[in-house]
Amino acid sequence: MRFFVPLAFWAATVSATAGFEGRRYDFAVPSTPVATFNDNFTSTTEAIASLKAALSANASVAAPLSLQYGSTVARVWPKQLETWPEAIVYPSTPEDVSIIMQFYSKYHGLWDEAFAIMCGGHFSSGGAQTKSLIIDLQFLNAVILNDPVDASERAIVKIGGGTKSGHVYDELDGTGWAFLGARSTTIGTGGFTLGGGIAYQTGRYGIGADNLVGVEMVLLNGTIIYANPYNNYSDIFWACTGGGWAATIGVVTNFYSQAYPDPGEVQVGAFVYSESKKDAVFPLVNNFFENNTDVNAFPAFVYYFKDPDYPSAVAPITEREFVLQFNAMYFGSIEGFNTSYAAFYENANSVSVTSYSLKNLKEFLSSNYPYGQSTIFRGKSHTNVSNDLWENTLSIYKETIQGLLARGEDPANSLWVSEYMYPNWNGAGASNDSATAWPHSTSAHITLSSLMWSNQSNANYVDERDEVMMDYLREYQAGVDSAPIYDYPNYLAPYSKPSEVWGTDNFNRLVEIKEKYDPECLISRGVVIPTTACQSKGLVNYSLDN
Repeated sequence: MRFFVPLAFWAATVSATAGFEGRRYDFAVPSTPVATFNDNFTSTTEAIASLKAALSANASVAAPLSLQYGSTVARVWPKQLETWPEAIVYPSTPEDVSIIMQFYSKYHGLWDEAFAIMCGGHFSSGGAQTKSLIIDLQFLNAVILNDPVDASERAIVKIGGGTKSGHVYDELDGTGWAFLGARSTTIGTGGFTLGGGIAYQTGRYGIGADNLVGVEMVLLNGTIIYANPYNNYSDIFWACTGGGWAATIGVVTNFYSQAYPDPGEVQVGAFVYSESKKDAVFPLVNNFFENNTDVNAFPAFVYYFKDPDYPSAVAPITEREFVLQFNAMYFGSIEGFNTSYAAFYENANSVSVTSYSLKNLKEFLSSNYPYGQSTIFRGKSHTNVSNDLWENTLSIYKETIQGLLARGEDPANSLWVSEYMYPNWNGAGASNDSATAWPHSTSAHITLSSLMWSNQSNANYVDERDEVMMDYLREYQAGVDSAPIYDYPNYLAPYSKPSEVWGTDNFNRLVEIKEKYDPECLISRGVVIPTTACQSKGLVNYSLDN
């Protein structure tokens, strides 16, 4: 059941900027079940059998060498993080998740490693992997659209915590509504939303977390709660607005997020240039980044190593070269596309423009991120652009690719990209930096290093090269006269500075919230922040001392 409380009742405490700051939405949650277990365990095998017996008929537990087990492990996108757990648990309802958490809270001491929570399996910090038990949420994938109360409202979409982005796009197709979800089908909506959520139409509607209105979560003791900005769990809701893995204090079983009107046509263009044309291309990119006023335009500037005349071909290494690619998206007509991007046609080695709907757009970027390779996905933010920025980042990228080639690697689709963000999120962002866990009241363009390699002995080289890129971007932004900006949590690196991602005040608040809801540091895979218990266990890997 859905309840709506008009803004008038909350005018004293609510501003009307971000979606969740303007309206209150309350949703009912299931009752917390009372689980019992046969606790005379002599082995973890007996414990897992007892857990399985307590779950609903549609839940399951998979052991190694089973098809279900293998399909989950194969879903881990960065190959270097692939881990083989003792078992994988598949809840089918929030009540199942409650039973699992009650079990884990009581019997966690049977395992050396903490349980992990998996949705998409894309995050490169390994939070979804463990040698003990993985809780795979893939069956919690219902998508339910709640129609607007009136014409001034947007629909609210209820999305299961284990849903992949492609499934949401499929379910909403034809409804007239769309979802601020990930730009690759296999990315889970859970990690994506909790880590901020840069979506296709972020320029117009802000990030995914800005459009949350509530979350259903199962706490460590098994209690099923609903959190919004106005109830007793407002601290949990706040942590979910960009806290990412740092805010892991329970299992989100359902997200409630504002939908937005389906834009209908989406034009996608790729303008590809040989490196030799950079002196003409850089000013074009600078002019767009600095002067664009069309909120429907959402481009990215990318460095690749491929054949500039046949960019979609899998060319032999000897036929590839360094290229510049301007990926130009436009939410509207081809006429609007051509008006925004007219200057980029001249001198391009190749141009392709394709019209999509949101449903078939979902595969546009998927080929960039194939499974089965070691991969990183990391970046920093910058507010201004210049020829020097492009020259230096291209130089670092080229040296990195040349180093991979010298080590016998095929760098595949390794890329570096600066993703354009519309100024101040078109007024759809947070009203101030403390309003959300990820402080982003000032918008900034977001970079990404996505490097790929096969031989794990080259992992240290990739890390070293990525640190060179990160250090340069930090130095570049330090020389820009602009308001403080913060790096995107979903592109977190092992050597990212928490103060540069969440800011000191927000990070300390995240620590306090984790201390409150996870006082024993039982959820400790991936990003682990310095609560008292996490420090005493020696598990902390992100702190303000980084």
